Amino acid sequence: MNSGIDEFLDEVDRWKFKAHERLKGLTAKQRQAFWARIGQKARAMGLHVIEPEKPPKRTAKRVRRTG
Repeated sequence: MNSGIDEFLDEVDRWKFKAHERLKGLTAKQRQAFWARIGQKARAMGLHVIEPEKPPKRTAKRVRRTG
């Protein structure tokens, strides 16, 4: 049973290193386009894709008024 898990984790590691090599030389926009294509392929296969959360907007710093 553990050998099946080990094989799965080995496959995940191979995919991770392959993806890292592919993304290493890309610009931020190219990486974004790459992951968008991966998401589209996953949706086409009928997989549920979770969209990343947008970071919250920063609130303005409060400034003490004197006077």
